[in-house]
Amino acid sequence: MTPLGALLVLFAGMSVMGIIGAFTLFLVKNAKAQKIIFYIMAVYGMIIAWMNADSLPENFIGEQLIAWGLGLPAAAAVVIALCSRSEKAFVLAKILAVVSVLGGMLDLFVF
Repeated sequence: MTPLGALLVLFAGMSVMGIIGAFTLFLVKNAKAQKIIFYIMAVYGMIIAWMNADSLPENFIGEQLIAWGLGLPAAAAVVIALCSRSEKAFVLAKILAVVSVLGGMLDLFVF
């Protein structure tokens, strides 16, 4: 396999994981499973932000800030989930985690 082929497989796998994770986060009814999927998605959003910012050249400061900024909703989601016990707050945290993952993937692929 060529390096570009491996990169294609990596991007395809990341896309599938992000889409499946986003759907299962809202479709699963078991509270314990939701929390596990939520934390996986939040960490995945932070990893995508790191990969995106780290893959840019050092003089692309604006793009790096955008990449790190797309990881902030995932960090905020974890803080909200840990500090608040209400169901509305957990729904907000899930939305922030999904926004971080999907925004990071969009930034990684398009920009």
